[in-house]
Amino acid sequence: MDMISKIGILFLLGLFAVLSLIVAAGGHNNFQYWSGLGFFVVCILLAFYAVHQLTSGHGQHTDRH
Repeated sequence: MDMISKIGILFLLGLFAVLSLIVAAGGHNNFQYWSGLGFFVVCILLAFYAVHQLTSGHGQHTDRH
């Protein structure tokens, strides 16, 4: 169940990232443009962290040679 909630959070982060790009593209002033891009970067970094937690964050490291 924990994995499903992390996948849901990952989906929402992707959705927020796309929406923030739409806000930045429609920005008529500098604040709206840069805040949209800044929020996009934060969402992408959090999504990378969530993927890291899903793939190798559980301490199940196998030593493959």
